Amino acid sequence: MSAPSFRPPASGGPTYRRQTRRRRAIFVAVLAAVIAAFVAWQLWPSGSTSTNAQRSTSTSPTATGSPGSLTGKNPIKHVIFIVDENRSFDNFFGKYPGADGTTTGQIWVNGQTKTIPLKPGIDVAPHDIEHGFVAGLLSIDGGKMDGFNRILYAKDLTGYTEFSRSQIPDYYKYADRFVLADHFFTSAFGPTNPEHVYTVAADGYGLVDNYSAGGTGSAGGFYCDNPSMNVEAFNQNISSADQQQIMNWEDQLGGHYPSYVYKIASFWHKQRNCFNLPTLPDELTKAGVTWKYYADTQNIYNALEEVKHIRFGPEWKNVQPPDQLLTDLKSHHLPQVSWVNPPVSYNEHPGSGVSVCAGENWTVQQVNAIMHSPYWKDTAIIQVWDDFGGFYDHVPPPHLDYMGLGPRAPALIISPWTRSGSNPDGGSIDSTTYEFGSVLAFIENTFGVKPLTARDAKADPLSGAFDFTQPPDLKPLILPYQTDCPYGNDLPKT
Repeated sequence: MSAPSFRPPASGGPTYRRQTRRRRAIFVAVLAAVIAAFVAWQLWPSGSTSTNAQRSTSTSPTATGSPGSLTGKNPIKHVIFIVDENRSFDNFFGKYPGADGTTTGQIWVNGQTKTIPLKPGIDVAPHDIEHGFVAGLLSIDGGKMDGFNRILYAKDLTGYTEFSRSQIPDYYKYADRFVLADHFFTSAFGPTNPEHVYTVAADGYGLVDNYSAGGTGSAGGFYCDNPSMNVEAFNQNISSADQQQIMNWEDQLGGHYPSYVYKIASFWHKQRNCFNLPTLPDELTKAGVTWKYYADTQNIYNALEEVKHIRFGPEWKNVQPPDQLLTDLKSHHLPQVSWVNPPVSYNEHPGSGVSVCAGENWTVQQVNAIMHSPYWKDTAIIQVWDDFGGFYDHVPPPHLDYMGLGPRAPALIISPWTRSGSNPDGGSIDSTTYEFGSVLAFIENTFGVKPLTARDAKADPLSGAFDFTQPPDLKPLILPYQTDCPYGNDLPKT
């Protein structure tokens, strides 16, 4: 787990002079302005959008803000949303054939960008890497994607590593057979806390940290159970003009660090880690759709522990430990929608002795159990990682608003109904632009629930991952555990 992820930078940090852009002819400038206005309208109702041309979404078949449509009648009756921790797409799948990956990274050195090779992934990372809100902005560097070495705990370049098939063979096998989404972006620049709130609410409530750097930590409980726990967050009801100004500072932060951090932070306030906002679980309850949130309590990953009306209301009974998923599968009590947060020792978070190998085994245990159950025929499993974790990624994220999007995360979509393609075992690579709101949009589409926010309303509902016009491939893919992990080699078979 990462303790407070925002640390105000010391004054006098490195800066560099931005290169001046060439002036365009009047006609070109006017045309660009018209296009920018149209994109802004498409991306975000308030009109906020990035002014950085490096961060367009034109490389993807379907961009966030222009949602596609699922093909055919949706047969899905169960959605299982697995949220692991702290990995970028390039860190896990940068070497996957045909995916938008890379084997080199860009680093920032005295205002210049240099290229270095990515080194082999580390199963048990020696330490955590800073992955907070400011760290995400600094890493992205206005779309240059060269600042991952400027964040805290990154000087040894641990973040410039990537795994290969031999290290995470089962994740590669899922990609071979099902869908690997290579333009799935995190919903916020970071860190864990707001990202997990986005997974249930399509909104991060303006949070920019886990809890206050000067606060009490987890002493006395977490989130709503700790009256003294507070967190930095953007003020509510920021004007459209100020939103645009914040986004401009965010795009230029790398060249004006740390001064622009303080400008952005002038729109923050401290609040309790306990608040009310609409969530998808609320709407599912109203619609009569069953759901559970499988997660340990009293820890940083449990987003519903931070939502006051759920923590102290009747819906709290639906928040249950991660191991309950296997029990519910065996007893045929799987809810229609499940959020699954692995136990800390299996969530693949770098540092603290956590093993990626063991985490993969835990995932295989869950997926094997689902495939062995009668639910497999109409289930969609979406596995993501909650933020980039400080690990390098080379694809600039779309700048939708002042909260994000953040760097890409790995995403596997596993179902009998996934779209076939040219991956080794018939799976496909989906390059549609997604974020966590896309998973919520898919759930909403599946169960007839209205969107919560502009994010999930505009997000593509995983339209490139499924094809409901073709017969399903019901054959389960039962995989063995890796046997040489530091632990987790003897998980019960399912």
